Amino acid sequence: MQTVVHIDNLAPAITPEGAERRVLAFGGQLMAIEFRFEAGIKAPMHKHPHEQIGYVVEGELDFLMEGQDPIRLKKGDSYYVPPETLHGVVIHSKTTLLDCFTPLREDFLQ
Repeated sequence: MQTVVHIDNLAPAITPEGAERRVLAFGGQLMAIEFRFEAGIKAPMHKHPHEQIGYVVEGELDFLMEGQDPIRLKKGDSYYVPPETLHGVVIHSKTTLLDCFTPLREDFLQ
């Protein structure tokens, strides 16, 4: 459990696509993650057993979700991904996302 996190103390993990991932506060069944992307990054379609809610802190991207046309998101927009639903992103400008997952993404804690 991490109840208070100072982002300046966190070294990012680098995703296979080249984004920075930082695990923020977490506990119980809920966790917050910050993702930072440079323009041009594409996160491939993927799925996981977790519910996910995201918020666009800055930037612009196309949000891709199974069964839907791409949706352009920008600063202030948010999204929800049900469990086991294919989704991905195409980043158009430097972008920061805040994603919350339940249950915990144990794979992000390793």
